[in-house]
Amino acid sequence: MASVLSTYSISFKGLKLGKHSFDFDIKNDFFAEYPEGEIKEGSLRVKVLMNKQNNLLEFDILIRGTVKVTCDRCLELFDLPIEYKGFLVAKIGSEHLEDEPEIVYLTEEDHEIHLAQYLYESIHLSLPLKRYHGLKGTRMEDCDQEMLKRISFEDEGEPDIDPRWEKLKGLMNNN
Repeated sequence: MASVLSTYSISFKGLKLGKHSFDFDIKNDFFAEYPEGEIKEGSLRVKVLMNKQNNLLEFDILIRGTVKVTCDRCLELFDLPIEYKGFLVAKIGSEHLEDEPEIVYLTEEDHEIHLAQYLYESIHLSLPLKRYHGLKGTRMEDCDQEMLKRISFEDEGEPDIDPRWEKLKGLMNNN
């Protein structure tokens, strides 16, 4: 049985020079192939525009959709909309060189390029550092209110002050 990730490959060997368009859907089975990843569920659409040239492939990649992540405020899972725009270059040569961040090296014997790892990393890089319900984390009413009550650090009266600090404050007031 072929891996789910093999569906995120483009066979370029028999294609004419010029531009070609490809569409992919990323669902939960894609994320299941990366059990160590933070994202376990999602629904994304990938549009790839490939420009095939002699010994060079250029890819304009657009990823849009939602992924299920944990809210940093209330710890509840929610759908976070994401968008990623990227550019990838594949150079075809006689020997296989080590890939660079935006350049993939292929040999003349290669007939397809595997995009699954690039897509996986791009999705994770498009996640914001802070993840909250609602638009830009301002709508706390979307959060799990019961959890917010449990973790709230509201002032519950005057805190106990260490007597040593009181003595130091007294020294400052004398000067």
